[in-house]
Amino acid sequence: SRGGIQHDFNSLNKDEKGVHYTIDLAESYPTATTLGIIIKQGGWDGDYTDVGLFTWTGGMTSKPTYDSTDDFGIVFEYNDLPIATAPEFIVYFQVAGAEWWANKLTADVKPGAILVEDKTVHIYVFEGLDTKAANESTVLVADPDAYNMMLVYFDPSGNYEETLGVHAWNSWIDLAPAWATPAQVFVTVGKTSAGQLVKAAMLPATGTDAGLLVYAGADANKKTGDVTIANALSATPALGDVGVAYVVSKGDAYTANDNVYYNDPTSFAEESFSFKLLTFNNEEKTGTYAVDPNTIIVKTIAQITSPYPNAEDKDAARATIESWFSVREVTGVDTYGEPLAIERVDFATSNATLNSFVVILGDALDNTKEYEVFFDLGFPSETLTEAKEVEVTLNVTVPLNTPTDAVISAAGSFQGWTPNAVDYTATRVGTTQVYALTFTVDVTMPYTSFEYKWTRGDWPNAEFIAANRPLVIPNNVDSITFEDVVEAWEDIDAPAEKYAAPVRVAENNLSASLPVAMDTEAPVLTFISPSGIVGKVPAERIIDVAWGQPFNQNLFPRFRVVDDRDGDITPFVYVPKGTNSVLDTRTEGNYTIMLRVVDKWGNVTEETFIFRVAKSS
Repeated sequence: SRGGIQHDFNSLNKDEKGVHYTIDLAESYPTATTLGIIIKQGGWDGDYTDVGLFTWTGGMTSKPTYDSTDDFGIVFEYNDLPIATAPEFIVYFQVAGAEWWANKLTADVKPGAILVEDKTVHIYVFEGLDTKAANESTVLVADPDAYNMMLVYFDPSGNYEETLGVHAWNSWIDLAPAWATPAQVFVTVGKTSAGQLVKAAMLPATGTDAGLLVYAGADANKKTGDVTIANALSATPALGDVGVAYVVSKGDAYTANDNVYYNDPTSFAEESFSFKLLTFNNEEKTGTYAVDPNTIIVKTIAQITSPYPNAEDKDAARATIESWFSVREVTGVDTYGEPLAIERVDFATSNATLNSFVVILGDALDNTKEYEVFFDLGFPSETLTEAKEVEVTLNVTVPLNTPTDAVISAAGSFQGWTPNAVDYTATRVGTTQVYALTFTVDVTMPYTSFEYKWTRGDWPNAEFIAANRPLVIPNNVDSITFEDVVEAWEDIDAPAEKYAAPVRVAENNLSASLPVAMDTEAPVLTFISPSGIVGKVPAERIIDVAWGQPFNQNLFPRFRVVDDRDGDITPFVYVPKGTNSVLDTRTEGNYTIMLRVVDKWGNVTEETFIFRVAKSS
């Protein structure tokens, strides 16, 4: 038999052609009652509009919409499948007129032959998978004969240590407790919209007393306190059930557990994926931090569209980017001093999007104080209580075949769609093909949208455009200018197809702030020889020196200096001038010698030892 199928035959038929065996394939391949496929759409925002599933597996049909939702996401349900079925599918977002493969939310999902006779099997797949390049998405399969907890882990700083895993106890399957040796259960299951990796693991247990914590091998790098399967499951769980524990890292030695969300992807997403500045990771030297008193590296959790590469006025585009930042001294609870002077902001000038910046300060930071760095794109986000008048200027370039006596006017929703209205007739700029029109609109919303078209005084003489032009006005400006180009008139040599309208959309403001991580730790100086002073307090660090003899340089102690920011700075140790720098071997006595080292931030470490000059007995 193939595929592990075995039969005992008590009877057979025989004729002139030989012996005949009869096999009931319905018995050989029993069906699973349900195959549940649960997919979480990317963005972690709970929006599953127009999400469908395409499958090429025999016995399964593609579904343009999902069947239901649960606490995890959306559910595609298939019943009565042959147990040998190996599902293969892709989840996609539907766009009118586009094929499904143009809008894939996953790569190929191929969990294999996972069905179990008379069981419900659930598989979990995330959108935005890191494995898309390999054309196959990571999938997590629940054990239908166990209690399951899916553990989702996200570190906003991207610091997934090589030893990251879990310490587990009680009834987990294949997770034996071994402190300081993390069970490395995590796999990369998805990406955020900003491209950050998300890790997860499906962990089965024989009982509901199983517990674990996330860590990298020591108390100092615990990411959670106790995480239990009982908290993830319902009060009366059944075998095959799955509960989800979402964890967002808040750094090392963090066990408060307010970073653990049971079956609550919304709160997890709000904490994990809302726009913010990445926190400083000292070990990796990543995130947002002050490199020195005049330099701050700022990293955002999401990519920001850069106005620089396509800008005609590069200086203005650079000034826009610099306006996104301010640095202020913290003077109290939610109170700040005046912004520090910013000399410039460096960034990758050729990149279309940015998430890393270097802020060069004109005013140096003082690491005895506290500072906060603010990031704000400056787009409006609040609705005004009273309407505001904004002056709008439209500069339009018309085609060369435009009659010289033409009346160029704008007709739109801001003036009742009336061509040739007196207050909306443009004025020619000199003898050029450019016309200018200025008018005012009232706004209250963060962005107020209008639509319009250019005409030569009447609708039959309008521009030959495929759709109305959008006009999007923010409420945080007093005036704004738009540049238009009329490519053709409907009644003069119009081409075969209408040209596209420009794209103008409301901008989402992004803002965040973070305390500036400065170097406030002094270097650590450690004596490594002679053995008699290693580990001793200063008063017990005594090195004997012969009286009346030239000083033997080999008696000077050896040491090492490590700084949490600057690394090994041993070569920068010196003996400062003064009373603690003198040794006279002609005179008996104790001579205290000082060693001093200063890091780049001015943090000072001083250690002393004693040269004892005595006559030989």
